[in-house]
Amino acid sequence: MMKDTKLPPYLPFPRFLLEADLALATKLVYMVLMDRARLSQANGWADSNSQIYIVFPIVEIANAIDRSPMTVKNSLNELESAGLIERKRRGQSLPNRIYIKIPNGQDIVRLTDKKLSVRRKENCPSDGQKTIPLTDRKLSTNNLTSKLRELPEGSEGACAHARGRYQNIFLSDTEIAELQAELPDLWQQYVEKLSEYMASTGKTYQNHAATIRRWAAEDRRKGKSIPNYTYEEGESL
Repeated sequence: MMKDTKLPPYLPFPRFLLEADLALATKLVYMVLMDRARLSQANGWADSNSQIYIVFPIVEIANAIDRSPMTVKNSLNELESAGLIERKRRGQSLPNRIYIKIPNGQDIVRLTDKKLSVRRKENCPSDGQKTIPLTDRKLSTNNLTSKLRELPEGSEGACAHARGRYQNIFLSDTEIAELQAELPDLWQQYVEKLSEYMASTGKTYQNHAATIRRWAAEDRRKGKSIPNYTYEEGESL
């Protein structure tokens, strides 16, 4: 390859897909959809809201990526669940319109958090070995780097596991045991409260266990507590 060599035709592959918790076939489908969307953009295929759409029958997608139609159907469902596409029906026997969604920074973190948490678990050393802090490892210089560095580190020698509704709270087994002892009836509610707060505001914290303890201490000083919405069978809220 020389400096004036022309590249062969290629498909766009967004960098966030490398770390996204999606099946390989699903990534391929998103890639060909992105490529088709570029053609729609060039040809002015837009609805009344100026949103670009594509018409790409499942059989054609299957041929493009050399997979079965059933695999493509599953991939489209996965992409829709992940918030990366939206399909609008056009009537009987007519193919759907597919709208390609471009994730923002918070959406990218959501798509990659689960896979990163699995990697953190797989990278747990055996007893007696020292955990290498994530910030000491060489990370690729892309848009995810800052988000990766913001993930709180577990205590040395322990691995943090993703918790909370949005899988963005990282606590080691030791931290969980300590919180259960300190806040036996409330620790899980504080985990969910912190998870929702971080997901809705985009804020991050260096140590999630310490943040939960601080919130609990502040609530005690103010005489507050997290409302308990549990109820017995037959009771009404």
